[in-house]
Amino acid sequence: MKIELIPVIEITNYNQDIPMPPTGPYWGFSDEWEDYHISTNIKAGYSQNLKPYAKGSSFYRVSEISDSDLLKIIEKEIDRQQTDENLGIEDLVCPLDGGYILKINNIDQYFPQCCGNLGDIEDWKNLFNKDYSFFYMGHPSPRIEKSENKIIFDFLNSEIQENFAPPILEDSIVVDE
Repeated sequence: MKIELIPVIEITNYNQDIPMPPTGPYWGFSDEWEDYHISTNIKAGYSQNLKPYAKGSSFYRVSEISDSDLLKIIEKEIDRQQTDENLGIEDLVCPLDGGYILKINNIDQYFPQCCGNLGDIEDWKNLFNKDYSFFYMGHPSPRIEKSENKIIFDFLNSEIQENFAPPILEDSIVVDE
């Protein structure tokens, strides 16, 4: 079994001058959402070479983001985090939005959810701690069970009962620790 965690940054540039596609979700209407993201990204100052992880998605593989686009992402994040109380670089505390895609045997099984970020790597690392069973990678997050060196991701009985986006292919996934 080949298991990968792929770090991705979520980039969204909603712009009132560029209408959102009238249909969704992005995985069902990838052409329309791809065109929308390209247009809004270019208008926000990103390069035309910024390509999503999957067509129409707002997730971008960290390793494929150019230095100039990454600098733009960081500048936007600094602006977003700065408030009247927090004006110094030392006040920046939030990791970039996104998270980690769980890919098993070359199939994307689980994507970061709402409120996920690159800091979620700590929860992934904690899966190997025998006494740790909490897992949060945004909401909803799967319930985690451990049994005989196996980690079970239970998507049906998650603590927050929301739909996973994109939809999960299986009710649960079992991986060897």
